[in-house]
Amino acid sequence: MPFRKIPIVIGEIYHIFNRSVARQPIFLTIKDFNRAIECIKFYQHGNLPMRFSHYNRLPKEQKNRMSKQIQSYPQIVEILSFCLIPNHVHFLLKGLTEKGAIQFMSNFQNSYAKYFNLKYERRGHVFESKFNAKHIVDDNYLLRVSSYIHLNPKDLRAYKRKEQDYPWSTFQDYVKENRWGKLLCTNPINDHFSNPREHYNFVSGARSDIIDSEFDFKRTRLT
Repeated sequence: MPFRKIPIVIGEIYHIFNRSVARQPIFLTIKDFNRAIECIKFYQHGNLPMRFSHYNRLPKEQKNRMSKQIQSYPQIVEILSFCLIPNHVHFLLKGLTEKGAIQFMSNFQNSYAKYFNLKYERRGHVFESKFNAKHIVDDNYLLRVSSYIHLNPKDLRAYKRKEQDYPWSTFQDYVKENRWGKLLCTNPINDHFSNPREHYNFVSGARSDIIDSEFDFKRTRLT
């Protein structure tokens, strides 16, 4: 059994993150980003009757029926926020079942890696490791990490200081309109703000306070 420096406990919130091998881009097109989002939606549930790759090949009508059916399957994680950057991913997750967060991340990474390798005719690992995690120990840390995740697009030229417009992050779903519906659990974060503008101002104000090294990928690797 692999040793875990950070145990993943049911009902607790974790900052879970990973990056690609050699930091190479793994989301190259809009279709790639969309595929990742669909995997996230699918594997948020447990006891699924098939893998996402099989589900995605179903005829349209059958896929629509299965999509509605999947919504009745037990949810294994709550997703508080996420951000997909071309060469890495971030999530704020709370496991709702024993090993729910581990199962979700394993399914998501394996499914996307198989898609990516098949599409781009390559072999080998896509993600650098299984995943990394930090336990969210209090509300202050929750808000700091959420802000860090939502400011991740700051290094992309088109979104510097316009991170709320980045389409593959949940930032805009907090400060504008929630596009993801039940996929996103906003209460633990929104309960700290009276309105979206206050939330936006908090994240913008955190820009100079957040130091990237606090979230060093190498410090909390789970193997």
